Amino acid sequence: MKKFIFVACLSFAASAIAAPYSINIPTDQNASYTVLDKGSRGAYKTIITKRVGSSGTSYSERAYDCSAWEVKYLGTGDSIEAMNSSGEDPNMSPIVDRSIAYYVGREACK
Repeated sequence: MKKFIFVACLSFAASAIAAPYSINIPTDQNASYTVLDKGSRGAYKTIITKRVGSSGTSYSERAYDCSAWEVKYLGTGDSIEAMNSSGEDPNMSPIVDRSIAYYVGREACK
């Protein structure tokens, strides 16, 4: 039981240390982007971003295949809850050079 509590505390501490930070998306200058979380899902790198722009606030979770330079949405919505309950794209798609997915992917694949 003590080992479980110790591991649980370590997991909580590791996620609590990672603070959200801003990234620049040159092709979407009228919005601000914040990275809320980075991780992995199997061989894919995952990233959750928050976008604030003239159309409002949205959240997206993407999965990147950094070797093939492909991406798919795992979820998107106007809130974290909406993002988590939305469906994921069935397939990976090629990343278009200098698109939003391109700049977010560069951050995810670091």
